[in-house]
Amino acid sequence: MLERIDTFDSRFVAPRHVDVWLPPGYDKGGGARYPVIYLQDGQYNCLPASNLMGWGLCDTARGLIEDGVIPPVILANIWNTPDRWREYVPKKPVERYVSEKEKASIRRRGKCPTSDRYLRFLTEELIPHMESAYPLITRPEARFAMGSSLGGIISLYAVCEHPDLFCGAGCLSSHWPLYEGSTLPYMADTLPDPASHRFYFDISTEALDAKYIPYHSRVRDILARKGYREGESCMNRVWKGHDHSATSWGKRVHVPLTFLLRAMPRINYT
Repeated sequence: MLERIDTFDSRFVAPRHVDVWLPPGYDKGGGARYPVIYLQDGQYNCLPASNLMGWGLCDTARGLIEDGVIPPVILANIWNTPDRWREYVPKKPVERYVSEKEKASIRRRGKCPTSDRYLRFLTEELIPHMESAYPLITRPEARFAMGSSLGGIISLYAVCEHPDLFCGAGCLSSHWPLYEGSTLPYMADTLPDPASHRFYFDISTEALDAKYIPYHSRVRDILARKGYREGESCMNRVWKGHDHSATSWGKRVHVPLTFLLRAMPRINYT
């Protein structure tokens, strides 16, 4: 079942829709409480896989839940806006790790990031609203972020900036070359404790994703140096033959969903 929060107003960013997907068997007054994933580019996620822009994400989640692979989970699909680029580009990596020449170019082109304002919308407005309107587990181990391309980058940024609020992130085809690869040294400095957080990263081998291949080993090395263990607190995948598209993400999104949510059955839902 899909419920729309119509034109959610914010003090920090432009208004937007949020489509809230409720799992099979959802019962608001039944006493159960649910984990939640906050998803970027939300207007596309629950479109069927037959749609060129659709992931079929909600259909995939439904199948995993009905098969007992993951617990029931609520998906908060946050629509993007025409200001997507500035909202999704992490601000602190640009400030700390980008050359002065590139910073000047960013300012000249009017591309200065507003992602810290987007995170304030997410953490100060949307999360409290969701937790008042839906029976969510309100502990950090039950909150996740997920997205693709720049949506993956901002999801990573959300967890690194707010490790007290989020347990982990699913980042598909993350746009690592962004602004001189500045997200990587930021990761090296700010990744949270692997004992309480988990991350899924992937790239594919075709089209735009082929440019990400040189970054893949660097991401893997950073995670290892920070104490993340492959298959336990992190997962890194290369998908041969996939490309930078909703069709490809939809074919593999069951993997990050399963990886992020696999610990949830140990949580007390009430």
